[in-house]
Amino acid sequence: MMTVYLFSTTLLVVVVGLVLPRLGPGQGVDVLLYIAIAFALALASGLLALAFAFGAKRAVRRGMRTSAAPELTSFAENLSTPAVLLDNDAVVFVNGAFLKHARWEHHADEIVGMPFGNLVHPQSQLDLTKLLAQAGDESERTSGSLRLAYGDGTSRRQPVTVLRGRGSRLTLLQFQAPYASADAQRSEAQIQQHCQDLVAHLPQALFRIDREQNLIFVNPAWRSMLRVVGGGGDFPPLAGFVHPEDRAMLTTRLTTLLDGSLSELITVVRMIRADETMFHVELRCRGVADEEGQLIGAVGLALDVSNSRRNEEALHASRRSLRMLLANVRAMIYRGQNNRLWSMEFVSEGCFELTGYEPNELLDEAVMGFVSLIHPEDREFVWNEIQSRVSVGEPYEVTYRIVDRAGQAKWVWDQGRGIFSARGELLGLEGFIIEVTRRQMAEESARRRLVFDRSTGLTNSAMFMDRLSFAVAFARRNGQPCTVFAVRVTDFERVTVRFGAEYADRVLVELGRRLQAIQSDLNCATLLDKQDFAIMLTDFTATALAWCESAEQVAALVRDDSTAAFEIVAEGLRDIVGRPVRIDGHEFCATAQVGWVLAHDEFPQALDMLDSALAAGQASGAGRAAGTANQRGQADDEAQ
Repeated sequence: MMTVYLFSTTLLVVVVGLVLPRLGPGQGVDVLLYIAIAFALALASGLLALAFAFGAKRAVRRGMRTSAAPELTSFAENLSTPAVLLDNDAVVFVNGAFLKHARWEHHADEIVGMPFGNLVHPQSQLDLTKLLAQAGDESERTSGSLRLAYGDGTSRRQPVTVLRGRGSRLTLLQFQAPYASADAQRSEAQIQQHCQDLVAHLPQALFRIDREQNLIFVNPAWRSMLRVVGGGGDFPPLAGFVHPEDRAMLTTRLTTLLDGSLSELITVVRMIRADETMFHVELRCRGVADEEGQLIGAVGLALDVSNSRRNEEALHASRRSLRMLLANVRAMIYRGQNNRLWSMEFVSEGCFELTGYEPNELLDEAVMGFVSLIHPEDREFVWNEIQSRVSVGEPYEVTYRIVDRAGQAKWVWDQGRGIFSARGELLGLEGFIIEVTRRQMAEESARRRLVFDRSTGLTNSAMFMDRLSFAVAFARRNGQPCTVFAVRVTDFERVTVRFGAEYADRVLVELGRRLQAIQSDLNCATLLDKQDFAIMLTDFTATALAWCESAEQVAALVRDDSTAAFEIVAEGLRDIVGRPVRIDGHEFCATAQVGWVLAHDEFPQALDMLDSALAAGQASGAGRAAGTANQRGQADDEAQ
């Protein structure tokens, strides 16, 4: 353009130089006219040159073929995908697809002629240099990716293909087609709108931060939670809402998340609302990466956990109070399993004063199981008492002896109940144990028989005596037969010595369960002492005596020959007791002394009848023992 302008000026000077010498002296008036005409012609030629130059530039910008590589320029003109033609690094051509994609439609004139590096993000400058250096000719393409700077201020990485014209300095950059159909664009817009509506109406507080931990987005629920007034978009850093004592911790953990060391951050911090009130918030954050996989920030969810935090603190305080109470109470609180080892799952500090053992020692059965603390003579009793109560869902109370670490026997009172699931399954036992006084020991000794009665199903001794007194009085007035049988098991000492007191108690329980078959509406049985049972019979019908093999014979003889009938009953009782007892792989055959008395006027009280029956049993037992010895002597003589 400058060349054309100089040419026009020179032309004007030449014209003036040729015209002026030819003018005569009177023609001065027309000189100015000629000068004006020449100047106008020069100006018009200059404007035509400028218009021609601008038109040429616009043609190059819009895609006119260049003389350097016309084929490459023609190819770029007809591409439907974004394309740019460079001369070294300068832009000499851009097509409409590129202008539309990069949102530079209104800046096309400024783009042509500028370095293409101005349209590339600084992070991709080195990538652009490498692509231009590696570009091949028309038969070889080089691929890569560049982060383009868009006209709306954003940037995005795009795949690019680079080729260079043969024998030319021009290079073509071809980008991937970004366009979608109209329906797809409408669908994408609807999805974006739905996402915006969803985020706006979620009751949970959402936020997003950049790598500097500045808030760049919050939803309305966040504003409501922090009681922020107004809809302005300017927010302080996230740490600005956090209690000063928690800021350093949160900043450190967020830095770890944004560095990629954590996949998710879950933490509880104290936050300050706009009205200066404090509350506890649980933050759940995840990192956000760009298309290259580099972390550019994080998104998070904030949950107000003030109520649960207060409840948790109250629970902790309650637990601390409970631990202090359990540590200071003079009792052993426990929770354990319902097995014969009494395996403990928890015991309080009070166990040390009661047993001399630390809680951790009683929890470890390899060191000291709780069953080892129970006195050997009381173990079976404790098991039967607790099982009889737990089986029907009732609480239990049992008094027994334990042996502490020093070897001293102590009487304790154990009160507890079973722990059941929603389905009624027994999960374990819980209760407490305290040491009892000597007076309570004596009371328990009298109550022990009642516990045995629960485990065997026999009548307790107190009720037995009441029924016996009533039956004796009724028999005296009406002449109805009433007989008391006393059964003494004579082998208990041998069982105790051989197998231990616990095994002997289990044998006694088994014998008591056998005698349960005797009981009916009018007949009953009870345990008098460790080895003595008492049976009262007032109903001698075959149905009531079904447990006896000779029930029909007894029912027929009781009126005419009561003595013979009662002897048959006594023999039946010996058979019941004498059947083998099998417990834990051991078999035991008991022998019994059975005596009986018939109610009559010479017994002033029911207890006198029991004493007489026991004496009769001892007498019959002695005679049987002597007869057995004589039979053995005769057998020995015959053997000799």
